[in-house]
Amino acid sequence: MNQLTPQNQFPILTVRNLPYDTNAEQLYTIFKQFGNINQIRLGTVNPNSSSTGTEVPATKGQAIVVYNNYSSCLKAVEKLRGFNLGGRYIVCSLFQVNKEDADLIRSKISIKNAEEVVNL
Repeated sequence: MNQLTPQNQFPILTVRNLPYDTNAEQLYTIFKQFGNINQIRLGTVNPNSSSTGTEVPATKGQAIVVYNNYSSCLKAVEKLRGFNLGGRYIVCSLFQVNKEDADLIRSKISIKNAEEVVNL
């Protein structure tokens, strides 16, 4: 996360309504055109669904895309909201972080950066 701002803006977007057979390579191909991607995480099927004989989705059809900077994230949300993928219109939105969590993450990053400077 290169560009952390006081407004709790993180370069993370959530993607919903994906076809269940979507893989990370497909998402990378679609989302890389807006900037460097740090990570893509796909949703999974509920592990308890096999015991009932029915497949109950937990987070299947969803993904998290983490960019290296916030501006790339904004471009992707703007251009891909409502994009048709495999016959489904995907829903892209910015990942929301509450202020306390954002402050905690920032303090951990500051401590780690300070430790690296001391160890140089």
